[in-house]
Amino acid sequence: MALTQAESAVMASTAARFDQVNSGLQSMLSTLMSELSVLGGAWRGLGATAFEQVKTQYAADLQSLNRALAETAQAIRASGAGYHATDTDAASRVARTGGTFTLPL
Repeated sequence: MALTQAESAVMASTAARFDQVNSGLQSMLSTLMSELSVLGGAWRGLGATAFEQVKTQYAADLQSLNRALAETAQAIRASGAGYHATDTDAASRVARTGGTFTLPL
C-alpha cells in the first residue's frame, strides 16, 4: 500500500513558490518579447507577417503557461487546505473517544 504524507504549510509555501516563479517567468518572457518587437518594425513583407504570427502565437502560449502555473498553485493550495481539514477532523474524532476503550490485541 502506498503512503501519502502532506503538510499544509509545505503545500502553501510550494504554491507560493509556483506563484513567484510564474510571476518572474511572465516578466522575463514579456520583456523578451518587448525587446524583440523593436526588431519587428524593421521587417517588411512576408518577414513582417511571419513575425506578427509568431508574436501572436507566443502571446497565446505565454497566456496558457501562466494559466497552467496559476491553476497548479491553486490546486496545491486547495489540496493543502483539504489535507489540513481532514487531519484536524480525524484528530478531533480520536480525541472525542476519550481513550477509554481497549483493543483486543
